[in-house]
Amino acid sequence: MAANQFEVFGVDVRDYARLWIAAWRDFLSGDDSPVRALLDSAVSVKFEDGRSEMFQAGRPTAAQRQSVAAYALPEAMVLGRTLVLPATIEVDLEAALQLEIAASSPFSQEDTAAGWRIQRSEDGKQLHIDLAVVSRGAVYSYLGEKFGIHDASHAEVWALSGGRWVSLRGFGEVTREQQYNKRLCLAGGMMAAILVLILALAGLSGLLAQGELAKLQALESETREMASKALRLRDRLSEANTTIAELNKLSRQLPSPQLELSRLTTLLPDSAYVVQYTQTGQKIRLRGRSTDAASLQQALTEEPVFRSVAAPQAISRVGDSNVEQFFLDLELRAER
Repeated sequence: MAANQFEVFGVDVRDYARLWIAAWRDFLSGDDSPVRALLDSAVSVKFEDGRSEMFQAGRPTAAQRQSVAAYALPEAMVLGRTLVLPATIEVDLEAALQLEIAASSPFSQEDTAAGWRIQRSEDGKQLHIDLAVVSRGAVYSYLGEKFGIHDASHAEVWALSGGRWVSLRGFGEVTREQQYNKRLCLAGGMMAAILVLILALAGLSGLLAQGELAKLQALESETREMASKALRLRDRLSEANTTIAELNKLSRQLPSPQLELSRLTTLLPDSAYVVQYTQTGQKIRLRGRSTDAASLQQALTEEPVFRSVAAPQAISRVGDSNVEQFFLDLELRAER
């Protein structure tokens, strides 16, 4: 049976949450944090010989800018140790270091001050910790004697351990940490605002794109409808052209009644007129009246446009008048 409700197969799942939190804390505020390297305040470290050096995030820098002051302790006042611990202890690192400080310090608990700097190994499996332990009372005396500082609570104190500078806790380092946290919050807020702005622009772009897409879809629908109408008109035009072509073909093959009527109007004398006109292809049947039907038949026979001129019925006189009724069958020449 599990020892507690958070234990699964002998592993406390709360450790994963603590490791995740520790990883983010190391990324944002760790000694080797790339974020701290950008946002941390510059520190002007003053030495007892009067010289000073500029540092940022624990590393020397040549930048000359507004900085906070720190005071370096001589090596003789510092009890330094280098620890190599597994990375898994990072969850309880603070407690482990407090135990190590209590075991290593020759001073009383109230008089002990310490600081450390953590560096992760390349494979990420180990933590290299430079630990510095000092006497708080000795630090106060040193600052007052060498730098004339009698309120050490506002003075940041640095000590050298393992070849690297370590900021001792319990002095004026809180001011720099507060400045860093403000910059971190400001940077986080700016990044969040930029992210919101990007999302808003993306959303706006999406809305605009959606609007443009709707317009394009409407234009496409309208274009399709117009194209459909154009296709229907084209089909109708094609049908009309086909009909016209057929009519032209028939017109070429068959004589035009209008043309023949016009021709007969010219050929018939004033003394003759047509009562009935019937045309079937090249053949025309006339029924009419004339004062001299025989001469009219002879005149039409001599016309080269007619292949033949025949009288299917005999010429007859109309009543007691001198007007004759005639019936004529005309055949046109096909090669006209």
